[in-house]
Amino acid sequence: MIIVNIERANFKEFNERGAFKVKRKELIDSSHGSHRFYLRYYEVQPGGMTPYDVHNYEHIIIVTKGEGSILTIQNNMPKMEKIKEKDVIFIKANEPHQIINTSNNVLEFLCFRGVDVLYEKEVSDIIKKYFNLSQEQYV
Repeated sequence: MIIVNIERANFKEFNERGAFKVKRKELIDSSHGSHRFYLRYYEVQPGGMTPYDVHNYEHIIIVTKGEGSILTIQNNMPKMEKIKEKDVIFIKANEPHQIINTSNNVLEFLCFRGVDVLYEKEVSDIIKKYFNLSQEQYV
């Protein structure tokens, strides 16, 4: 068992692919022995944003402080949704998204995600074969 205190974990600058004014705490990941899930804590300063991102894994965001917006695509058009403290956001695999702090206060959130291996083709093929599922049933 691993116990991590959010307050004691250290923030690291997060500058991947256009992230701006963002820090991140790695709460649970492979360095803690987790092979299936990651939990991270983000801090986004006013005017800051995470990368505009798309990946093959699902994740859940829980806003713990502040407010802002999330950019996504719906019906092939960009769409901004307001987010605030206590909102829980489910982002599907391959769904474009970007968190933007549109407020004058700090925005903080937890991000829980599965590791890439959970979504690799080999794993889905094994699951489909094991449960004797067609492609339509699996999706």
